[in-house]
Amino acid sequence: MPHILLARPHPFIVSEMAPFLQEQGFRFNRLLNLDALNDELAKADAAVISLAITSPLPQSAEELLAAIRHIKPSMPIVFASLLPLERVQNSILRLMQAHHQQAAIAAAGQMVGAAHPGQPATALYFCKDDLADAIKRDAFSKLLKLHAKH
Repeated sequence: MPHILLARPHPFIVSEMAPFLQEQGFRFNRLLNLDALNDELAKADAAVISLAITSPLPQSAEELLAAIRHIKPSMPIVFASLLPLERVQNSILRLMQAHHQQAAIAAAGQMVGAAHPGQPATALYFCKDDLADAIKRDAFSKLLKLHAKH
């Protein structure tokens, strides 16, 4: 059973994504503070980072991604937000390009760049609306399972 770390657990991630992860057969933990990151990453197959401005953790998405890449450089990353991909894709690419020159994004029904789920340079992305749309929800589920297997 794949294990997902909710590394920057914005309330939307917890309230909307947690039930989705359970339905898809994933286990998950929430990162409660940065000091626990090393231990949490040791048992995780992928990490979800909220792009929300606020989070229970004081670290930004950029700081958290850097910390994850420092500890586990090949950890599959998933970004989440309330906004559609078009509104956040430049931010995601900028975040990923700090660690991977050939950064790409895979989302439900959309690819940006040469996306290969499960590869360190590819980030998955989902927004809240993806979970409400049955077709996108199914597509994201398949992507996440591929992404977390590597």
